[in-house]
Formats: sequence, structure tokens, C-alpha cells
Amino acid sequence: MTSSDEAPRALVPVPAVEVDGLRKEFIRRKKRFGGIPGRGRRVAAIKGLSFTMQRGETVAILGQNGSGKSTLVRLLATLLLHDGGDAHIFGHDVFKDPRAVRRLVNRVSVEASFFKKMSSTENLSYAARFYGIPASETRKQIPEILARVGFPAKRRSEPMEALSRGMQQKVALARALLTAPVLLLLDEPTTGLDPRSKLEVQNFIREIRQTHDSTILLCTHDLAEAE
Repeated sequence: MTSSDEAPRALVPVPAVEVDGLRKEFIRRKKRFGGIPGRGRRVAAIKGLSFTMQRGETVAILGQNGSGKSTLVRLLATLLLHDGGDAHIFGHDVFKDPRAVRRLVNRVSVEASFFKKMSSTENLSYAARFYGIPASETRKQIPEILARVGFPAKRRSEPMEALSRGMQQKVALARALLTAPVLLLLDEPTTGLDPRSKLEVQNFIREIRQTHDSTILLCTHDLAEAE
């Protein structure tokens, strides 16, 4: 093969997400008399899943509760180990190179990961440091972004554990706006929210898509939201 043959191949873009035959199982145990765990059986949460996403795409995965959507998001976010298959994010192996993957993704979930004893501002400051954003920038950006997502200024010093689910979802969205992830993983982002908060969250997701050139994977049981 000549160098001229190799040149076009080098220009082919790397998929944003490439999943091939991904499998994940959990052990489900029934409790015996007295609450003692019995023998467990393996239950498949994901069975040989394969799909590809290109940069800039928005893809919705629609499924009922318990269908493995949250498991998929946690796998791609490097929060779970797999039982088979492969997953790559912008060419990085999710399970062999998790550190590189974590700098490319951000997860917005009903169980968003925060330091519960820290405030919203402190959590965002930590996220900014993790993504290499200078403190000189975040001092101005964090208050502005929290205001944009409708988070009250008077509650910014409260610990996350004192906030409602809707408030925590707004902080998760603020974190996504602040860190500008290349891949945004949305796991039931509006579950449990009141109609007004749900609409606000959906609007901010559209804003992230339009202004941050992000690839978005949305997992939901809501057909209207997926559309």
C-alpha cells in the first residue's frame, strides 16, 4: 500500500461512540427465611448490544424501566465493568483507558454523582478543576451558569443533600454547561421533575446541543421526550 492509499483512510473520523457486542450481567439473590441471602442467579441487563454514533449526533434510546438503559449509561461513564464486548468513546477504550474517557463525558442522571456534603458551587468548582478549567475563569462562570439554569442564589451554599431532585438536576446541567463535554450522557434527565422544571431541563439540553457541539446520548422511557 502506498502513502497515497493511506491518506484518505487517515481522514475518516473516529466514531463518537462505538459499542460492539456489549454485555453486562448482575447476580440477583433471593433472601431465605430470616433474611439470609440465598443462591444467586445471573440476570442479563445488556445482551450483546451494538451501535455507533458520530460526532454531533443526538441519539435517543427508548425503553421501559429495567430494560438496561441506566446500565448502559453507567458502563459508558466508566462507573461499571462489563462482562463482554467492547465500547470505545472517540477511539478510547472505555474499560482499558477510563481516565481519558472521563474527561470526554458528562453524565446527567436521576442519580447524578455529587459530593453530597458540598454545596452546588463547591461541586462545580471541583468539576472545573477535574476538566482543567482555570479557577480564574470559574469564579465568574459558575454564578452565571447557575443563574441560567434557574438555581436560586440564596441556596448556592447549601449542601447537595439538602436539595430536591429538581434542584440537583439543575446543578447537573450547570456542570455540563460549565465543562462542555464532548459526549453528554443523559439518563432519564427529567424523571421526577414537576412540569416547569421538566421543560427547563429540556430547554437547557437543546441549548447545550446548539452551543457546545456536543454528542448526546439520551436514555428515556418517555416517547415524547425521545422525539
